[in-house]
Amino acid sequence: MKYAYFFAATAALSALLAPAAQAQTKLTIPQPSPGVHTREAFSTSFIELSYSRPSLRGRSAFGGLVPYGQVWRTGANTVTKIRFGEEVKLAGQTVPAGTYALLTIPGKADWTIILNRDTAQWGAYEYKQSLDVARIPAKASKLAAPQESMSLSLENLRPAAADLTLTWERTQVSLPLTANPDPIVLAQIREAMKGEKKPYVMAAQYYYNTNQPDLNPAVGWLDEFIKANPTEYYGYYWKAKLLQKQGKNKEAAAAANKSLELVKVDKNDISKAEYTRLNQQLLAEVSGKK
Repeated sequence: MKYAYFFAATAALSALLAPAAQAQTKLTIPQPSPGVHTREAFSTSFIELSYSRPSLRGRSAFGGLVPYGQVWRTGANTVTKIRFGEEVKLAGQTVPAGTYALLTIPGKADWTIILNRDTAQWGAYEYKQSLDVARIPAKASKLAAPQESMSLSLENLRPAAADLTLTWERTQVSLPLTANPDPIVLAQIREAMKGEKKPYVMAAQYYYNTNQPDLNPAVGWLDEFIKANPTEYYGYYWKAKLLQKQGKNKEAAAAANKSLELVKVDKNDISKAEYTRLNQQLLAEVSGKK
């Protein structure tokens, strides 16, 4: 009887204390593997990385904390995720736009990088190879100095290319990542040119910067821009650039000189100095004077 009374009293006391426990102030404390979310502008869209960064804390990473030859979540806590805003190629393999679990199989020298459709898995405990979108071999290299916490990043970032890079301890693994923005941008340009606010200058600059095989449409767009904006010196400058790339040096010089003439009245000293320098440089190039 006394035991029944004891258990009843204990239960009653717990019930009384429970609300008090729930009302305790929540503490904000440092996380052992802090979460990271990054978003980089890439090509015509973006790439996002979401992962948790484990630290060594006196431990050995690969071959120790992370066994060789086993599928790894590529971080801590929930599975690491990567999101592509458009179709890309990862080490030459085509990957459609979308969000994927980024898993790896570490080795002493040879790694396997895995993109998997199951982005809801915790760690890699329920990993299913049947859901793989890509399996890509990679080589590990040795860092000169150890890195305490794991990191994933886009390195050597260019407009439509980068290196997807993992580093931790003394190990680095990178894969080349590329996109093909031309079909997307050229389709945008064709559609935009049907509208009222035609992006003449931006479209012409894209043709120039991406070395489109036929620059005549871009020159025509700048002629239209100049017709509507006869005092805008930068229209003449970009026309000169395109004509120079076409090998029409005499016409390029004429456009650059017109740009120089117009920029003299610019009230913005910074843009005035910059376009004066740019036009003078172009004139020196087309005349053979460096």
